[in-house]
Amino acid sequence: MIEGRVACETPGGATIAFRGGPGVPVAVAARGEARGARSAMLLGRKSISFRIGYADGSVVRVEPLDEVSIALRRGDGAAIGTILRGETVTAVAATGGTVFHVVPDAGESCTPELFRLVLLDRSGGEFGRLDVIRTVGGWASHRLADPLGDTYLWWDRGGESLPVPILGTRLAVPYPLDRVERDMALAACADIALGLRPYIPAMRSGCAVGP
Repeated sequence: MIEGRVACETPGGATIAFRGGPGVPVAVAARGEARGARSAMLLGRKSISFRIGYADGSVVRVEPLDEVSIALRRGDGAAIGTILRGETVTAVAATGGTVFHVVPDAGESCTPELFRLVLLDRSGGEFGRLDVIRTVGGWASHRLADPLGDTYLWWDRGGESLPVPILGTRLAVPYPLDRVERDMALAACADIALGLRPYIPAMRSGCAVGP
């Protein structure tokens, strides 16, 4: 499991820190310059780039290609792949192969506390699960942690309320991710949490549930 928690240390300076367990930093993603800057923002178009810095010193840069896609490159400029946001979201490697698709959880795609997403592999089989945390209460969910056994004991650590609509993400995959899978998955998490991009219909509608 990889958990990402948003921090707002400075105005407009939100980051998301990813960990693989207590005291196991994975990476930190931060916003870059907004492409098109003032004119794009005035028109309501967000073209935000990201920099993902890993604990081992490697870097992944995430740049918008247009309103519906982002491209990932390594620090040396080598292409990793593209994430395309359409009716469904698809991550495609630079080699042309599909890494995963993102779809709503068929059971319940949203609650007042979190959005529930499922990652599918190229054959349509389940690749992993992603929770997008909306409120502090969302951190207490054991939905993803329980199947992993005793690791859940620290995943329900409470968070703090922040002046942002997304507090973080939780990614659960039942096997170790390879480098491209990890880069694509964390870029998607940053795109959702920092870029506020909707990856399922419930995120576009606001998922008005509850009282």
